[in-house]
Amino acid sequence: MGSYFLDTSAIVKCYFPEVGHSWVQNLCNPAQGHSLYISQAALVEVVTTFCRKARNQKMQSIKRDKLISTFRADCESAYIIEPVTTSIYTAAGDLCRTHSLRAYDAVQLACALNIREKALIDQISPPIFICADNDLVEFACTEGFMSDNPNNHP
Repeated sequence: MGSYFLDTSAIVKCYFPEVGHSWVQNLCNPAQGHSLYISQAALVEVVTTFCRKARNQKMQSIKRDKLISTFRADCESAYIIEPVTTSIYTAAGDLCRTHSLRAYDAVQLACALNIREKALIDQISPPIFICADNDLVEFACTEGFMSDNPNNHP
């Protein structure tokens, strides 16, 4: 049993057969008993990614909508959603002073840092940062996270 923060690039791999898909599916399998954290921002980012992938792969809207419904159901039962608050946005902006981050990547990292801070206060293991973006993984490591990239698990 472990604790993991999944950014959008990792979450999407749970639903699409691409590099890292099986590894992320195994990580997210409820039988593993892991605590799976996601940012509230992922509620928008994942749906946006599903829609883009559906257009690019000429996927029927029925299949796309099924994926969205499955993800939203998983949000109710499988993921612990970290709210995006004003303090998270402020922290995300501050992270941009140090790292060359895109806006939503900064929000993702700020959420993960907030979860880590709570874990340390509760004296539990902080989450491992899971992300398929090498730059964001590097920034997370710079911020002291253990991390893994699903693309390293074909």
